[in-house]
Amino acid sequence: MKVLIIDDSKTVAQVIGVMLKEEQHSHLWAKNGQEAIDILKTETGIDVILLDWNMPIVDGPTFLKLNQDEKITTVPIIMLTTENKFQKMTQMMDMGASEYITKPFTKDILFSKIQMVLSK
Repeated sequence: MKVLIIDDSKTVAQVIGVMLKEEQHSHLWAKNGQEAIDILKTETGIDVILLDWNMPIVDGPTFLKLNQDEKITTVPIIMLTTENKFQKMTQMMDMGASEYITKPFTKDILFSKIQMVLSK
């Protein structure tokens, strides 16, 4: 499995990267939504996207809106953020997120949500 991590925090990306590597999965990292768009234009085989909310340049909601408008990808997108208000969660789901994980999270939660979106 190949995961695209879109998060401006290098630490978060590294922690997720270690979790993925322990399970023999690979990942790519984009520091913001614009970098992710550039990666998605050239990279193939991405199975799932983990998307942060608060980032510079292109944030999570803007990335989802651009994806709705421009059909950048059909890969399942899991929001992975500190934003934990129910209204914000439902807003992101309405904009195309497949699932939602709030930080902090565990490896078990991460992999159960990934399995959930990949089995749909």
